[in-house]
Amino acid sequence: MKYTQLELRLKTKDNIIGRIQNIWFIASGVLATLFNYYWHGPEVHAWDLRFLIIRNILRQYFAKSLPHTMSNDTSPTIDFEFIADYIAMNNLPNRPLQPSIGYNQEHNIEFNSKNCVEYNVPHYGLSSDKLNQMAELDKQLAQTGHPRSISCQVLVSTQSEFANCDPNCVLGMGPLDPDERIVLYFHGGAYCVGERSLTHMHVFAHISRTTGLRVFSPNYRLAPRHGFPSQLHDCFMAYKHVLGRGFKPQNIVLAGDSAGGALVVGVLLLLRDMKCTSPLAAVLVSPWVDATCSGDSWTRNQHYDYLPALPLTDPFHPTRMFYDAGRKFSPAMLKELQCPLVSPVFGTDLKGMPPMLVQMGRNELLHDDIEKFVAKVKHDNKDGCVRLETYEHMPHVFVLFDFADAAQKAFSSIGSFVREHN
Repeated sequence: MKYTQLELRLKTKDNIIGRIQNIWFIASGVLATLFNYYWHGPEVHAWDLRFLIIRNILRQYFAKSLPHTMSNDTSPTIDFEFIADYIAMNNLPNRPLQPSIGYNQEHNIEFNSKNCVEYNVPHYGLSSDKLNQMAELDKQLAQTGHPRSISCQVLVSTQSEFANCDPNCVLGMGPLDPDERIVLYFHGGAYCVGERSLTHMHVFAHISRTTGLRVFSPNYRLAPRHGFPSQLHDCFMAYKHVLGRGFKPQNIVLAGDSAGGALVVGVLLLLRDMKCTSPLAAVLVSPWVDATCSGDSWTRNQHYDYLPALPLTDPFHPTRMFYDAGRKFSPAMLKELQCPLVSPVFGTDLKGMPPMLVQMGRNELLHDDIEKFVAKVKHDNKDGCVRLETYEHMPHVFVLFDFADAAQKAFSSIGSFVREHN
C-alpha cells in the first residue's frame, strides 16, 4: 500500500538534525510563553511561570507533534507502525528519579500458563471477543514455551518506612510480609505515551511517600501499535500476576491517571463480573472515562487545559489511535466506544465498586465526563463509596506538576484515603 506523506514537526531519525528539530520545537514554545507571560501576565493567577511553561510545552506536544488536519477518509492510508515508532522516538521528556526522592527497579512479568485467563463476560460483546482472542493467544504462546511478557516498575520513596531497608529486598516483586499492602498504578498517556512508566516516576514517589506503600506500575503495551483491548488485558494480567506473587486482593490499591484511570475501572468491572475478590480501594486522577469526549467541558475549558479538543474524525485523535488505528470513524465505531470497558461513563451498572477516590482539575477538558461518572458510581453504590475532589484552576492530571500546591494537597489526600481503608 502507498501511504500518505505526513508533515511531522518532531524528529523522524535520531540524528543531530533531528535533535536540533526537537530542541527548536520546545524552545519556540518556551520563548512564546515567556513573551506572553511578561507582556500580558499569567493566564491564570494561580499558575506561576514554571507551571505555565510546562503546561504550554505539553499543549504544543499534544496539539502539534502530529498533523491534525487529516481527513477521516485518509485513515486507512496512514502508516501507524511508523507513527508508533515516531511517538516512541519523541516520547515526553523524563525527569530522572533522584536518590533523595526514591529508587526503583524494573522487573519482567511473564504471562505463563499458570496465570492465563478466560474472560467470561459475554455481555460486553465485541470487547469481550477481543479480550478472549488476546487471552487465547497468550495461552498458545505459553504452551509453546514462548510466553509473552511486559515489564513492571517497583518504586519506593526514600521518605517512607523503607528508606533504610536493603534496596535489593525492597524492590523485589514479592510481598515483604504476608499482609503487605501495595499500590498497583496504571500510568496515563492517552494509551500512546508513557513508555516504561518513566514519565510518572515522581508521581509514584510522592504516592509512596504519602501512603507509606510500595508502588508497582506495569508497562502495558501502547497504541497505536497495539490497539484496544491490549492495555486492559495487560493490566488485568498484571493484577493477576501480583496475586500470584502472594499479595492479597484486600491489600491492593488500584490507582491510575487519565487513560490509566479508565483501565482501573475496566479491571474493576472485569473482576466484579468474573466474581473475583475486589481490591482494597481505587484512586483515579483525571480518569478518561469517556473516549467519545462528549462532555461540555471539552469546549468550555479549551483555553485552560493542555489537551487539545480534537474531532473524532481526526485519524490522530487519541481515541482513534488507541481503539482501532487506521479504521475510519463511523456511527458503528461510536457505538463500540460506548462499551463500559472503553468508556466507563456509559456503564448502566456500576455496582460493586470498592471505596474510590476521584481527583480532577476544575479547568480540565474531562471535567464534565468525570463528574457524570462519579454521579453514576454514587447512584449505584452505597453512600460514601466514592469521594470526588476538584482542584481549582488545575488542568488534566495536574499531579504531574508535582511542585504545585494543588498537587501536593492531592498526594496528601491520597495518603489519607489509603490509610482510612486499612
